[in-house]
Amino acid sequence: MQDKAISNKEEIFHIAVWMPSWIGDVVLALPALQVLREIYPNTRITAIIKYPTGQLLSSHKEIVDTVLQFPKNKADGYIKQYSYALGFRKYKFDLGIIFPNSFHAAFMLMLMGARVRIGYRTDGRQFLLTHSIPVTQEEKKTLYRVNYFHKILSPLNSELTPDRYDSKWTSSSVTLNKALQAAGVDRKKFLITIHPGASKIERAWHAERFGILCQNLIKAYPVKIILLGTYDEKLLLEKISSFCSPENMTIVVKLDLAEITQLLKVSQLFIGNDSGLLHVASLAGIPVVGIFGPGQAATTGPFIDIKKQEIVTRNYSCSPCKQRFFEECEASLHHKPECLESISVKEVSEAIEKIVKRLGLFKK
Repeated sequence: MQDKAISNKEEIFHIAVWMPSWIGDVVLALPALQVLREIYPNTRITAIIKYPTGQLLSSHKEIVDTVLQFPKNKADGYIKQYSYALGFRKYKFDLGIIFPNSFHAAFMLMLMGARVRIGYRTDGRQFLLTHSIPVTQEEKKTLYRVNYFHKILSPLNSELTPDRYDSKWTSSSVTLNKALQAAGVDRKKFLITIHPGASKIERAWHAERFGILCQNLIKAYPVKIILLGTYDEKLLLEKISSFCSPENMTIVVKLDLAEITQLLKVSQLFIGNDSGLLHVASLAGIPVVGIFGPGQAATTGPFIDIKKQEIVTRNYSCSPCKQRFFEECEASLHHKPECLESISVKEVSEAIEKIVKRLGLFKK
């Protein structure tokens, strides 16, 4: 039964989709959700997701009917997790789609009572799935994530392969004015949004280099720069901001993901590390310049027209690595992997210049 396709005639009334944990992976899984909705236009779809990434899916009932948070905290023991999963049985899931490769996700979805469970044959979880999809280590390492997530739908006989995000993902009940007011910017200005943070500090380009880059941008273009981050990244943002005069820069740390998406939609350009917000910017449809060190754009790059992206990377043979810093490579003097340390301000500036000229940005 595990390799048998699911018949289109089979009655599926409620689908549970266990979403990835990281913001970037959630965004790259959205095209697969679009396909799932096309296959089952009248079926209820519930996304199970971690906070705060559920903000990207909420209020988009054209594709996802319900968003449920499954709490998984370090303090939660197995009994609490078990009990919480059993509580989901009241939703009577007919089909479960599992995007993460983890044993935990498959086990929890089985406890939730999903009759049909589809996911990759990884992490020793084959016996938990009714339809387990074989995947090689090479595919896990090199297959572009949009295609990787879409392949999970193969038992559904899906031949649809979206080439863009559905515009519904960036519609929101959050007013643009609210986001602009919170950011303290005027949409009439030329806005460049920069996110200098990353999930791990070793994945983030130097703050000093971002600061010099901002100086170059202000000299070259009539722009207002938005430094975007979380409260935990405020000191990092302030360090970068100190390189430039306050009238040219603003620090934003108080927006949620829905508000950030609206703010990005009116930005002319996004610059950032290989991180979740790079993918949110791609979702918003704005041009992006991505700085990739340990990661590889061929696997986790932005899902956006090639004309609207520039990737700055060294493409070392060890990339993408397992990011066990610094067990697999030596740290630089600034405690960065060499693949990131070696990327200069000049290279990033040149990438920005290319995309600005190609798209005719910042014309008066």
